[in-house]
Amino acid sequence: MLLLCAHVPPIAAAGGPERQLVTFVDLLSSSERFSEFLHTAQRLRMVIPLNRLRNATLFVPTNAALQRYRDELGKDGTRVTGSIYRGVSDSQAWYHVIGEAAIGTQDLGRGTMVWQSLSLPDSDSSVTASNDAEKQPYGIMLKTQLRNGGSVVANGVPVLAQNFSCAAGTVYQVDGVLEIPPTIRERLHSLGESVAGTAGSADEYSAVVRLLAAAGWADILARPASSSHLAKIHTLWAFSNREFSRQYSYAQRSYLLNGPTFAADDEELRRAAVADAQTVASRLVSNVPISIARLGAGTHSVPSLDRYANLTVIVEESHGALVGRVDGQQLGQTDVIARDGIVHSIEQLQRPDGLAISPQKALVGLNATAFVRLLKDSGLGDYIDGTRPDRKLTLLAPTNHAMDEAFGYDLDDDTPDSEGNTQRSPRDRQREWALYHVVDGQYDVAELAQTPLVRTKLASAWTGGRAQVVKAQVDQAHRALAKHVSFNGADNILLEPEVIGNTTIYLLSSPMPTPPRLIGALIQDLDLSLFVAAMGASNTVDEIQNEAGVTVLAPVVSAFSSLGLVWSYLSLPGDLDARTDLSRLIKSHVLTRPVYSDEIPMHTDSSADMLVVEALNGNKVGLFRTPHGIFVSVSQGEQPPTMRLRVSDTASRLASVGDTSTLRISESDMLLQTGVAHVLESGLILPLNVEITSAKLLRGMRAHVFTELLQRFNLTYVLEDPRAEAARTARSGDGDNEDPRADVIGYSLLVPSDKSWRENAAYRELTRREHDDTTATDDSDNPWRNATTSDITRYLDRLVRLHVIPIVDARTRDTETSGGQLSDKQLALADRKSYPTLLDDVKLRAHEFASDRFSLQLEGAPFYQAPGGVPFVSVATVVRSGAARTGAVFELDTLLRLPPVNAGPGGWKRVAWNAAVWLTGIGMGSGLLGVSGYWVRQWWTRADYQSL
Repeated sequence: MLLLCAHVPPIAAAGGPERQLVTFVDLLSSSERFSEFLHTAQRLRMVIPLNRLRNATLFVPTNAALQRYRDELGKDGTRVTGSIYRGVSDSQAWYHVIGEAAIGTQDLGRGTMVWQSLSLPDSDSSVTASNDAEKQPYGIMLKTQLRNGGSVVANGVPVLAQNFSCAAGTVYQVDGVLEIPPTIRERLHSLGESVAGTAGSADEYSAVVRLLAAAGWADILARPASSSHLAKIHTLWAFSNREFSRQYSYAQRSYLLNGPTFAADDEELRRAAVADAQTVASRLVSNVPISIARLGAGTHSVPSLDRYANLTVIVEESHGALVGRVDGQQLGQTDVIARDGIVHSIEQLQRPDGLAISPQKALVGLNATAFVRLLKDSGLGDYIDGTRPDRKLTLLAPTNHAMDEAFGYDLDDDTPDSEGNTQRSPRDRQREWALYHVVDGQYDVAELAQTPLVRTKLASAWTGGRAQVVKAQVDQAHRALAKHVSFNGADNILLEPEVIGNTTIYLLSSPMPTPPRLIGALIQDLDLSLFVAAMGASNTVDEIQNEAGVTVLAPVVSAFSSLGLVWSYLSLPGDLDARTDLSRLIKSHVLTRPVYSDEIPMHTDSSADMLVVEALNGNKVGLFRTPHGIFVSVSQGEQPPTMRLRVSDTASRLASVGDTSTLRISESDMLLQTGVAHVLESGLILPLNVEITSAKLLRGMRAHVFTELLQRFNLTYVLEDPRAEAARTARSGDGDNEDPRADVIGYSLLVPSDKSWRENAAYRELTRREHDDTTATDDSDNPWRNATTSDITRYLDRLVRLHVIPIVDARTRDTETSGGQLSDKQLALADRKSYPTLLDDVKLRAHEFASDRFSLQLEGAPFYQAPGGVPFVSVATVVRSGAARTGAVFELDTLLRLPPVNAGPGGWKRVAWNAAVWLTGIGMGSGLLGVSGYWVRQWWTRADYQSL
């Protein structure tokens, strides 16, 4: 308990008169109560310096306190080891001496106060007992506090007695040994553990330590390496990591803490990073001990570090305690005593006015220094150096590792290839690569979710001067987090984008190469392989790939395969017409300007807006969107209509054609070096200048025999447009004569393969005779061997006619004009529908036996030719089909069989009549024979009869 007595008189020697005590050694020698401390001071060679002290204060541990301290340390004996005697070092002993004043009772009773001891921070240093403050370094600070109840403690140790005075000063006895406090770094650990809500977080103040290191001032917190360099006392205004994070973003914090390390390879960037770290740290450090208690209430200008402006400290009294602010930053805990200085915690950190964080500095903080270097080397440094703060940009910055993957070697190096030849550095393309990572405009995650296509600063001749596009993908389930954003497949690794003024930065984990060329993009999707093959077959690859600024509407494989015989024709090798038509078809899918999905207008009931663009073949194509997707219209009113071939699920169904239909885009915005590609869900565009005729389809299926038979029997008119002939007749004035084909608007052909024809006995015999092949013996049992050539020809003529279906439509014949495309209904087969043929009174009936699979057979044909006769079957299955402008072509798996040949026009009725006549004749003959037999028997019986 502190004795609040006015004065304790000088102690008299036993048995002698009272004597005047001059020095502290005199006072310590005058009483046994100080003997242990005096003995320690003697062994540590402190007597002479103590005798020289004037106007000082000495806190002397009691003998019991010293013994207790040594017992706790296990230190006993009388040897001096170095500068330590029985667990007490000379530095610790000097820590009990306040050399700046003789502290009176009133001073201790005022409350908390910080005093400067004569102990230096370096434990190996010696102390010169001079009171000249200008010649002495600052000693370790000591804090006294007045507790409730009036007791006083010094660094937490109770003060038991006071005011033993001598001419040199005052002596207070304490109930414990004053230990040298921990270092500033150790104090920061303990402060971190005491921060509310972060119990146990010893690293809560680690950022301020790293900041000092980044500023080059790590020695402030480091103990000297030798006694030749004395440690200095500093004051640290320390912010917590939490407060640092509140004031600075992730990239800014990283820049201030790691900038000099990340920019080690760029001296200019490194110096800037060190300077910025010093700008912040200079407001946090003083090169002298500054105590809020010592300053007292008021406004004070205190020194910072050399060459930096002074700090302004405002101290105010609040609820009986002193609170302070340093340069406007509110302080929390104050006057935390450390071995090498004093620590004050900052509760509200503020940015220094002289600190300016540019996008370039933020990129350094993100360790994207390779990207910074790329921009600077490409002459694009003004995008990131902060000289244009009004310009809004979004930077897609790859990490240094991603940059290494993108270029493979240093941008400045010339690297030999596998044959030892020196390759050119990618410096010629680095500017293009860099521009592709700078987006025009500022986009956060929410905006990217609404506008995934963003325009970059790359606008080259490849795109016709239009800006290249980057496609952003946002995970809609986590759209609030920037980490769930990717650009062209390269993931952003920041939890939230870095925003520096009008610039937003995303950090990419992988390279984002510029868009590939057309073929390189299409071959990544196997469903587009036939489109790539078609470009190769039509010799249009180079032309299309080198066309600047295009939109490619890419059909899928099923769109080509569903064409059936049309694709067979277009893919004919070595056929000049087929190659020309295929080239026109391919070019109709290439538009002459890039059209991205966000440029396509919405098509509603109230607004029928449509973006019309010209294709390479000259046709116009319209694009529009609805709530159900994006669509392509292949018919424009101002231009000749183009045609769209709809996809069928199987090749056996007729691929039908419509002139006002639309195609849906299933995948949009496949980025290309020269523009963009969209994938059509189904179908493709067949332009008007690609005229698909029945003759071309026959060439596609290689139906040479059928074509030859049409020519032989003068039936080639079925390959032409009957509407054109009707138009010519009308113009010549010969339309008065009755034309049996007046209502025919086209012809559908049922075409068996050449193999099926060669299996027909009549055709084989005709071929043998025409080639005068008398040596053939393998067909000697041919039933047509003895038939006349006229009979064979007549039979084959009728057989060919059986395979031609005239398309009749009396209602539309007068309005049809030459060149118009027949409708789906006119060209497609329908289940259980009858179709006429060129063979009089013979019709065919179609049967759909599976989805889009049809068979054809003679209508009304009996299964048996006659009772007990040979079964008669005439059925063929459609294998493939194709739509021509004037009809359809159906490939059959076999030939249809002609109905039985009978004289007269009765047809199947004549067959039935003949069968009835024969049955009647046989019945009548059998009846007459029975009657005759009966009468003969009766006569014979009477001739042999004799009466009894």
